[in-house]
Amino acid sequence: MTNKELVFTIIKKSSKHLTAYEILDKLQKIKKTQAMTVYRALDSLISEERIHKSNQTKTYILCNHTHEDNHNTAIAICKKCGDTEELKSNIFLDFFKKNNIKKYDFSTFKMEVLTTCKECN
Repeated sequence: MTNKELVFTIIKKSSKHLTAYEILDKLQKIKKTQAMTVYRALDSLISEERIHKSNQTKTYILCNHTHEDNHNTAIAICKKCGDTEELKSNIFLDFFKKNNIKKYDFSTFKMEVLTTCKECN
């Protein structure tokens, strides 16, 4: 199994979203590796849209969309516990189209929404 597939499996099997160093710790239990190897695998998985990165929590999230078309990333993040969930980005795309924003092209975007999850509310 390639490093990329090992990293993907670690993310897929995790019950929580992981940082790069948490992924590295788990991967090093399987085989000796360097941090750069994990970062390369993460970059590749992001470009393939198999995972997303939350810039707020610095964690990696398994993509839950089918990949018939490229899609925009929209993630909800709980500001209390840090839990994240990928949202259906087509809702936001429709909003941007209806509001005729002229200065920006919203045909592709990445969005993170800070909110409070139902458990923390």
